[in-house]
Amino acid sequence: MSDCAGVDAYLAEGASLIRWAEECTSRLHKDGACEGHRLMAAATLMAMHHIDLLIKAHRDRLAADIASPPVACPMPEKRRWWPVVRRRRGYRPIHL
Repeated sequence: MSDCAGVDAYLAEGASLIRWAEECTSRLHKDGACEGHRLMAAATLMAMHHIDLLIKAHRDRLAADIASPPVACPMPEKRRWWPVVRRRRGYRPIHL
């Protein structure tokens, strides 16, 4: 199984868990649960959505990495020191 397929499987499982958590949260509100339970359910649901966004961002990065294969950076040309000396003002070559 490739990395993208694994991430997609995690996203599908996460989506079903988020739907289940949203149902539980709405049931808590409907049944008149205490404020602490409702706040914990809301905080858990927010964390689940945040993790879902992180996994989606990871999947997008994986897809971008696969789409563009790595390219070797060109080696910089070796610099020579004598053109710098020649361009200095007042430089005159020595004639023997």
